Amino acid sequence: MMAPSDDTVIFDLDGVLLRGDAFGLFMRRVGFAGARLPLAVVLLLLLAPVVAVPSLRPRAARWMSRIGLAGRDADRLQAQLGRFGADLGTEPGRVIAPGVRMIRAHLAAGDRVIVVTACEHTLARALLDAIGLAEVGLVASHIRGPKLIVHNHGATKVAQLAAAGVTPPWRVAYSDSLSDLPLLGGAEQAVLVNATARQAARARRLLGARLRTVTWTAG
Repeated sequence: MMAPSDDTVIFDLDGVLLRGDAFGLFMRRVGFAGARLPLAVVLLLLLAPVVAVPSLRPRAARWMSRIGLAGRDADRLQAQLGRFGADLGTEPGRVIAPGVRMIRAHLAAGDRVIVVTACEHTLARALLDAIGLAEVGLVASHIRGPKLIVHNHGATKVAQLAAAGVTPPWRVAYSDSLSDLPLLGGAEQAVLVNATARQAARARRLLGARLRTVTWTAG
């Protein structure tokens, strides 16, 4: 059972704790490796117009994951995701140290920290464990075999938190993406990480004085 929401701090994963897209890296390095690489090139060309529209990106991600993971044994796939997450956590220059330090500061203050991410659950859990954050809660995407059954993106993150017993307002939320505005909007204090001036201006119009921005680098 999750802690009361007013003691809860929310962190995104990609771009806040990890440089890059963890599941995207898995798809490039494992999902479309070897003989599937030409297929990946064709898909990227076909889906480029879809990816260019932010509201359609989740649909493109579902298509890419289903095609790239088709035919894989479910148990073997889970093992691959776990190994990849553990390895990614030790990759030089990949972990965003200020984000990890901030999580540890919140934990030391007695906060309940939950990482809420679009990354696949097994991969994200292995990654968090590898960087010393085994005690942190996780709400993530789920796959069954090659099929993405829960894509924890955008407003779905808020719905998934509610299903876990955590409802707004939560005390602080950290993200690098405007797709997380529903998540940031549920926080008493919203923190936008490594935002451009345009992103910060848009977020501030919606969040007002609740918003602050930070610049965190990997390494």
